[in-house]
Amino acid sequence: MNDDDILTTPDVVAMEAGQIVHGTVTRVENDVVYVNFGFEAEGAISKQDWSAAPIRSLDGLAAPGDTVRAVIRELGDKPVLSRKAAVDESTWQRLTEYQEMGEVLSVRVVAVVKGGLVADVSGVRAFVPASLVDVRFVADLSGYEGKDLSVVITEVDPEGHKVILSHKRVIELDSVEERRSAISRLEVGEVIHGVVARLTPFGAFVDIGGVDGLLHVSEMSWSRVDKPEDAVTVGQSVKVTILRIDPEAGKISLSMKEAQPSPWSAVTAQFQPGEIVQGLVKRLTNFGAFVEVAPGIEGLVHVSQISDKRIATPADVLAPGETVQVKILDIRPSEERMSLSIREAVQRERAPERRRQQSSSPVDKQSDQAPATTLGDLFGDMLRDRFRS
Repeated sequence: MNDDDILTTPDVVAMEAGQIVHGTVTRVENDVVYVNFGFEAEGAISKQDWSAAPIRSLDGLAAPGDTVRAVIRELGDKPVLSRKAAVDESTWQRLTEYQEMGEVLSVRVVAVVKGGLVADVSGVRAFVPASLVDVRFVADLSGYEGKDLSVVITEVDPEGHKVILSHKRVIELDSVEERRSAISRLEVGEVIHGVVARLTPFGAFVDIGGVDGLLHVSEMSWSRVDKPEDAVTVGQSVKVTILRIDPEAGKISLSMKEAQPSPWSAVTAQFQPGEIVQGLVKRLTNFGAFVEVAPGIEGLVHVSQISDKRIATPADVLAPGETVQVKILDIRPSEERMSLSIREAVQRERAPERRRQQSSSPVDKQSDQAPATTLGDLFGDMLRDRFRS
């Protein structure tokens, strides 16, 4: 960043020590910057007078053609200038304006110190805290010395001669712009392939081509998924449907199950009312139990359909993970609902057993003798004939 970006000075009519001048860098030699500032001789700025920041070398800090704002320290055959001494109220005012506008500046890192980086901004010592160097924590900052960084000013304190910079904010801003550009190319309802980038307690973030979308745990499968790691793993390739896009917030909602046919679309071909099937108890409520009879297909066993005996709550006789026999009472595919009964399934299973027990019951003691005669046997035919006449 040229000092001319900070402030230019009026045309110089008469020059004297202490005056601020505006010049152009002609060459850089032996850690001295030579400047043409309209005087008969070039002015020289040493590295000590270049900035309030600690400068080890002027290499890369100035180049021929750069504009410089400096104070005349001495005039004569070899004028001496100071860029550092030219920092004044107008400099701080301009830096404050850059902060307010969120202007992105390019600065050179001149030193690595405990807790961050030191840079030069128009002769002012500026600090980049370690937490604002990158979006990820950087343990070793030594590689940044001598590097140019794009930064924004986050704090300006003229009285304390303090300027705080952030490279992290620029990365985030670039990321937001890239994300918005990528989002603009997507459409709701589009089916796209992605890669699981990371897991969270509530779902997974899927990279769908340079932008991450949230795959909520409830959208991972037509079957109930308790934990994301039960359904997906980091690095796994998945096919997802875009459910929602919020361009302003930069958010994308995805679904794996919507990219697959709903199991309810063929439920009537697989199950029929009156059929007895095996199921798995998935969860219990006060009013009944939800039993999965096929992947993605759950039916409700109302508390009244659990047992012949009266029970207070389903938990009295059932537990999640338990396998049970159920009778299908009703199927409503359009509502994705199925009514089930454990009680009627048990009754049907017991019916053949009761019939067998009845047929194999002990013979009456009189069964091997002539049948006992009753009054009905004696007078039955007589009475019937009488009532017919």
